[in-house]
Amino acid sequence: MNLKHLTLGFAVLFLVACSNEEVSFIAITEVPALPDGAYLLKDVEVTENGEVIVLLRDQIKIYTNNRFMFAFMHKELGVDAGAGIATWNNGIMIEEPIVNHNGPLEGLSFDVAIKQTDSGFIQSIKALKYEDGRSLDMIETWDTASTDVSPFDGLWQLESASPTALSNDFTEIKMIGGGHYIWTNRFTLVGERQKNFGFGKINFSSDGQATQIGMVSSNDDYTGTQQNLSMSLIDENHFSQTFTMNGTAITYRYTRM
Repeated sequence: MNLKHLTLGFAVLFLVACSNEEVSFIAITEVPALPDGAYLLKDVEVTENGEVIVLLRDQIKIYTNNRFMFAFMHKELGVDAGAGIATWNNGIMIEEPIVNHNGPLEGLSFDVAIKQTDSGFIQSIKALKYEDGRSLDMIETWDTASTDVSPFDGLWQLESASPTALSNDFTEIKMIGGGHYIWTNRFTLVGERQKNFGFGKINFSSDGQATQIGMVSSNDDYTGTQQNLSMSLIDENHFSQTFTMNGTAITYRYTRM
């Protein structure tokens, strides 16, 4: 073998080795996806016009099957609940709200920076703008409530109620995930628009029975209440739940959103 060719061969191998080492050295580590589950708010730090305040409130957020939902009672605005599509992108959760306590939404998207912690996660939203022109930064600290899974996990919209619901315009959204649930509904009663929400724990048994244990709601005396449900997964995108109210069996049928 020609010595010149041999030397050249070693040089090429050396360059390839160095190149591989450099690629390995500068490789970016993928941030693991935030686990699906239910999370409870610990606190939220709000910065507006240079002033920082820390808020404490009873709020839940559920991520499951590329969907999210949250609910709480806003001190000034009342019921505050929303849900939509959640897409994870290496430390950023892209949330696209599609419905809230007032009805359907469109054209909205928020990039939520999430840093996972041993107890849950911290999320940051910068320059959050309100309709009145206000702009603020929010840093929220969340604790993991549960990452349990069930066949009913997901975001659901009420499709029908039997017997007929309270009002002809009665609508409800329900989220299940992480051993917890959230619901929000709205309807007209005696000419007044009603908006409500509730969340809590849900325990499933193997025979299709479930028990909801209320934690927080816009309704008085909801905390600690128990509601027994008979639940059936009709197909991948539909389920029904039957419960008793004032001695009458009521069945809700939901479709996946």
